[in-house]
Amino acid sequence: MRFWVVVIAWLCLTGVKLMAEVPDPWTPVKVQQAKGEIRVGIWGREYRFAQQPLPSQIMTASVELLAQPMRLVAFGEGGKLSWTQSGCELWERTDEQATLLGWQVNDALIANFVVRVEFDGLMRFDLTLAPLPQPKASLQRLWLEVPLRKERATLFHYWPGRWGSAENSGAVPTDGMRLPFKPIVWLGWEEGGLTWCAESDRNWQVAENSRAIEIVPEGEAVILRVHLLDTPPQKLPLSFTFGIQATPVKPLPKDFHEWRICHGAFYGMERQPVAEGAKDTALEKAARLGVKTLVFHEHWTPIQNYWRTNRETELRDLIAACHRQGIKLLLYFGYELSTLAPEWSAVADKVLVKTPTGGLAGGYFRQPPQRDYIVCLNSQWSERLLDGIVSAIERYGFDGVYLDGTIEPFGCANEAHGCGYQTADGRLRETYPIFAVRQFMRRLYEALHPKGKLINAHQSTYCGTPTLAFVHSYWDGEQFGGGELAKDPLQKLPLASFRAEFMGKNFGVPCEFLVYERPPDWTIDHALAFTMLHDVRVRPLGFGAMLEKLSAIWSAMSQFGVSEAEWHPYWRNGDLIQAQPESVKVSGYRRTVNGQVRWLLVVSNLSVKEAVTAKVRLTEKAMPKVNEATDTLTGERLPISDNTITLPLLPMQMRLVAVR
Repeated sequence: MRFWVVVIAWLCLTGVKLMAEVPDPWTPVKVQQAKGEIRVGIWGREYRFAQQPLPSQIMTASVELLAQPMRLVAFGEGGKLSWTQSGCELWERTDEQATLLGWQVNDALIANFVVRVEFDGLMRFDLTLAPLPQPKASLQRLWLEVPLRKERATLFHYWPGRWGSAENSGAVPTDGMRLPFKPIVWLGWEEGGLTWCAESDRNWQVAENSRAIEIVPEGEAVILRVHLLDTPPQKLPLSFTFGIQATPVKPLPKDFHEWRICHGAFYGMERQPVAEGAKDTALEKAARLGVKTLVFHEHWTPIQNYWRTNRETELRDLIAACHRQGIKLLLYFGYELSTLAPEWSAVADKVLVKTPTGGLAGGYFRQPPQRDYIVCLNSQWSERLLDGIVSAIERYGFDGVYLDGTIEPFGCANEAHGCGYQTADGRLRETYPIFAVRQFMRRLYEALHPKGKLINAHQSTYCGTPTLAFVHSYWDGEQFGGGELAKDPLQKLPLASFRAEFMGKNFGVPCEFLVYERPPDWTIDHALAFTMLHDVRVRPLGFGAMLEKLSAIWSAMSQFGVSEAEWHPYWRNGDLIQAQPESVKVSGYRRTVNGQVRWLLVVSNLSVKEAVTAKVRLTEKAMPKVNEATDTLTGERLPISDNTITLPLLPMQMRLVAVR
């Protein structure tokens, strides 16, 4: 017995994995081979390879994504070059990953592939172009094309985006799109889609920088076209690496409506009255209003993004008080290294994000006085931060982490830790360390999730599923924190943009919306008018009116039982719900209780200026007879005639209506 204890200890010390385990809720990778086709199955998806190293079909959300097989399109001097040989073989399979080897040959070259399919659905392609011994043609251009079914590519998202705008998410234009290199591009619809990713455009030869990536509608397909080579390759062999991941990446937690996250925990809130003369402490009020998860922002520690505090007794007292109230506490961890950190002088040059000219990124200033610069997780800081978070949870006993920007693979050109690359003319270009950040997030998830700890990410403008897959929920919307939505929110943030980036169902990760109130021009009521239509709630900040508003919504949704209900959103419920005038949109939750159909309707007037009298009719298919309709937030009984509910709505107002 002692012998095996020593052996296991030695294996652990040397880093040898005793067993490959796939973290919940994913399932082990499965491979089937029949009739020359390889099928790789992961949770909710299947990738099919029909005698070629690129997928011939992708299944997700129970539908086929591809209009035609994915392809490399090669051009010679006389036009397209045909691939005369093509093949794909299974190299190895574990529960965590399947590895395929593939090849394609034309008259100009050999294309060799190593394809790694991981349990969360990310396929990493390492493509090498090798010369033929006696080529019959010369390669002039090479494109990667992903032809998606038209109905499965109605929405897009890419990153980086732009602060103050939703231009990086929305409806695919009828005439398509042209983009410069982007490390993350997603195409899909409200329930699923496909992420393409690459850490850099290294070895790409693009004729027009603004046209490195195209989205091209063509008949019944929408083609994602990646311009790897627009000119003859300068040398061979030549390599490219990219990733493909079908979404959603995992099932939505059934109970995510009940997480009830509130931002704004602080030291002493278990003792401090919520207001002068009040009987409740801030913590007692939070509990009374239904908060189940509190987030303590950066000031839990004097050092930005650090894992220790000099107020340990106060922190433990707060955690214990939260637990007595049945509330989980998440602590802040971010994307920066502070000049106040003990490690700064020893590691800063080695771990910080650097620009191609050698400058630092970020520089946030906070109290106590310090400057905080963006750190790169492709460096030794990844291991240090991971160890720090895990040790902090063991030391203090809190319930999870709030990650501020940590899941984003910030562009970096710091060659000291392997980022950046030199172009042919000697210029330094940045790289986006997607795979390093992904590895960090996977290890963090594997450390925290089995212990019931939550990982919540704030990542405004970024929905890159290779890293987003390993969080429990995300918080998006700070890019509009400067008041951009105050005048005409749906012009700055169209509904299609919301469905693409801020809804979460298409990625398999629940989302909340971030709102900074700016009364009287912009309030939480305006935000709720469009967020609630998408089954997305606003996260309250602090313990005032915003929390009270959300508390009433949480209560109404819990009483109805939305976690057990079918959701019917406004863009596909026309056979069930009809609404007038045009500015009124309705989404609904439907349940059958004791044989009786019930609805909880989100009814929103999206007009910025006009108050309306809404007419909401439930068809016979939705409910044979409407007997009762009640505004759940005010208790008002609403008039009904011929299965039609009548209710007044102010501009940008939402009402939550229970129907029996």
